[in-house]
Order: sequence, then C-alpha cells, then structure tokens
Amino acid sequence: MSILAEITNRIQEGRLQELLPALPSQRLVRRMIVSPDIAALVLGPWTEPDWEERCNYLRADLDRFISGQTIPVTAGKLNDRHSYLKQLIPAAGEIWEIRSRDPDPSLRVMGRFAAVDVFVALAWYKRASLGGPSSRPWRDATVQCATDWRNLFPAYEPIHADTSNGFNDYVSNCFPV
Repeated sequence: MSILAEITNRIQEGRLQELLPALPSQRLVRRMIVSPDIAALVLGPWTEPDWEERCNYLRADLDRFISGQTIPVTAGKLNDRHSYLKQLIPAAGEIWEIRSRDPDPSLRVMGRFAAVDVFVALAWYKRASLGGPSSRPWRDATVQCATDWRNLFPAYEPIHADTSNGFNDYVSNCFPV
C-alpha cells in the first residue's frame, strides 16, 4: 500500500479531508489534505465576522497552493517576508509551514509533504502565539506536527529531498527566496 492509498483511507475515516478549490473555475493542480481543525477553520461556520474574513484570507492562501500558482519557498533560518512556504529547522524533521500573513493576525499552517505536490496540513497557529523559532511553543508545535503524522501514517515518513537545487522535489512551480 502507498501513502496516497493511506491518505484516501484517512479521508474515508474522517480523520483528514481534501481541500478542493473554492472557485469552480480553479484547477486542482496540487493536493492539500487538511486536518478537521483546519477544515473547520477555512470552511466555517464562524461566529465572528472579523474572524470569518480572516479565515477567508487563509482559504485564499491555501487555494494558491491547490491551484498551482507559482510560490516562493525558503528553508532554514532565513526569514524572508516574501516566502509563502518554509521548511522549518531542523530540515531533517521535514516540517513545513504555509505563511498567511495578511490581514492580522498572521497565521501558520504546519504540515508535511506526503509526495511531490501533496501537502498534509496538520495544525494551524496564530504566529504571535509561537514566539521565536527557538521558543518552547514553537518546538511544541513542530513536535505535535510530527506526532500527528505518526498517528495518521505510522508506516510512512514524509518525503525527504535535497534542497540544494531548489525545492522542486517537494512542490512544482516554485522558486527559492
């Protein structure tokens, strides 16, 4: 059995959900598989209009991935304001974040790649609650992401790739920043 078959099983069990493009005119180029918490965050319902608006901006950011738009990617300690997707350190942990910066509050969606262009988004955080990259809340978030992965896919590791030539082994149509 492959990890893609396992993803299908987790979707059928209700433990994950595939996020499809919000607009029917958008093509599905990359796959975004999300936890129930992330699905609820971007699909609603919401109780506060301001939070609904913020979540809709996050949804648009996730649709940017799904629709195959060109995305800027970075890794390590670089804190480039223009990167959409960042591989967190240590790189061997294979934890990635999608950065949704505007409007406030800035949000982070953490997950791992199951295959090229298949991102499994496991948790979301308000960026301010994470503190600095070496803070305990940040470490706890990355450890939780790895734990959630193991609970969903105990027999499979996320993909590991060499980023020295860019990030195309993770995601197509991207460029390093």
